[in-house]
Amino acid sequence: MKSYDFGPGHPFRGDRFEAFINLFRDKMGGNPAFKIIEPRYASDDELLLVHDEDYIARLIEGCRRYAGYDPDTPLHPSLESAARLIVGGSITACESILGEGDDRKAFGIGGGLHHAKKNREAGFCLYNDVAVSASKLIQVHGLRRILILDTDVHAGDGTAEIFYRDPRVLLIDIHQDPSTIYPGRGFIDEVGEGEGEGFTVNIPLPPGASDESYRLALEELFQPLAEEYKPDIIIRNGGSDPHFADMLGSLKLTLEGFKLIGAETRKAADKICHGRLVSLIGSGYNRKVLPYAWLALISGATGVEVKLEEPIRKPSEEIHLSRLDETLRVIGEVKKRIRSYWKL
Repeated sequence: MKSYDFGPGHPFRGDRFEAFINLFRDKMGGNPAFKIIEPRYASDDELLLVHDEDYIARLIEGCRRYAGYDPDTPLHPSLESAARLIVGGSITACESILGEGDDRKAFGIGGGLHHAKKNREAGFCLYNDVAVSASKLIQVHGLRRILILDTDVHAGDGTAEIFYRDPRVLLIDIHQDPSTIYPGRGFIDEVGEGEGEGFTVNIPLPPGASDESYRLALEELFQPLAEEYKPDIIIRNGGSDPHFADMLGSLKLTLEGFKLIGAETRKAADKICHGRLVSLIGSGYNRKVLPYAWLALISGATGVEVKLEEPIRKPSEEIHLSRLDETLRVIGEVKKRIRSYWKL
């Protein structure tokens, strides 16, 4: 998986995975509640649930020839197989909690490649493992309703585009205001089309929004929507890039904020869908912060307490209260926009 690396000077480097595994082993490695499952490579048939056949062939050839279309996502020979491994790992995580056993929480490390479109790579993402996993759960395993919660600092425009007309997937996307950050999509008015109208819910937070803003968005929008939709499973994706020290975003989450995200998704899953929760964790661009935020997400999602201290000093004691008035305004606008679809 370390081959999912875009080279020196690029913000997405493959050493992130080893950094996380080392911290996980140090903090949680002795806990028998956790099982390590080796990922597998996604097959062509699985990728074709979402991606065009011509695109897959073009991507394989592009990686072989170092020739891509997106300058932010440079291709190289080992990248396509690494992307397949991430997709296969995300599918495995989802399938591992479908049985009647005790396993109800799973984590796909490296997952959350939410910018990839049906026929184009984008934003460091080759294949959309979030969409492929959800599509397999629906088309192969017969699940009827899937809730995807995207908490990455960037809107999941690829995932939104793929499911924009599909009511079998409710996408709730909490992200930084897209007028201030890539990909420039994910505005409140983007609610889906056709049969999928109302099943895309964007919650664009202002730059500077912090833990309390996420708490409000989760409590005021995510929880009631999840309870009304009654999904068969919840898939959450997103890594550490909403952290206050991340270089590619301007949100201000602390480690406690990441624990909160995990805990709120666990609360919803335990109440609504027999505890079935998958967390796909791959993003983040501050090497010092990334493993701690990833572990905080896992701690919150499992309820397993772990002592974590911020690796970088907080810039202000007021960080938890930053931009609350603007957040409340956004939440009010979202409720107004979707009230014809949902009982909020």
